[in-house]
Amino acid sequence: MPYYGHQCGIVPRRLRDAWWVCSACLPEFVPACGICSAPAPVIDRQDGFVGYAYGRLCPSCVAKVQAAGPWRERRAQAVAAREAALLARFPGLAVIRRGRSMVTLAGTVEGRRVQVRLRISAREGSSERYIFHVQDDSGVTLGVDDLGLPEALRSVLAHDPIGHVRTEVPWLRVAFAHLGKLDTVTALELLVARTRGPAG
Repeated sequence: MPYYGHQCGIVPRRLRDAWWVCSACLPEFVPACGICSAPAPVIDRQDGFVGYAYGRLCPSCVAKVQAAGPWRERRAQAVAAREAALLARFPGLAVIRRGRSMVTLAGTVEGRRVQVRLRISAREGSSERYIFHVQDDSGVTLGVDDLGLPEALRSVLAHDPIGHVRTEVPWLRVAFAHLGKLDTVTALELLVARTRGPAG
């Protein structure tokens, strides 16, 4: 839609010249770029509406995204970078499954069994991109506050991020919506340290 939803029900007379914001319903609202947060400049006005140059991405960020190539290619490259970082830091890990939608690594880190799933594509509505399973023999049910994650990692946890699963061993499961390449390594280091039992 080239104008933002509002309650008064008035529709702009001209739709294609700008991104329109209702002056009555959203008097303080200014669209901003979803990547760099640059506020959109005003380029037009009509009765009851202010017209802005863009509503989602600024021209500069559009150009960067287009230059980076299709999103599936970018996503695969991002997963490959995180896979390489994990393998370089943790020689006990290996890729056990590589598919179109996910890469799975598994092995042992500091005596703990570990599995990491790096999603190339996620189910619709899913925020889980990076999923860690770490052997947890502590017998304690952990919450977000118990993990000791720095704010930078807490802020990118997936919705309902923590679970406790028992198969051949008890697992702590933690899911993140996004992690940088080095953050992926840091997250696994912290989770392994947190799940060590008294004998660990």
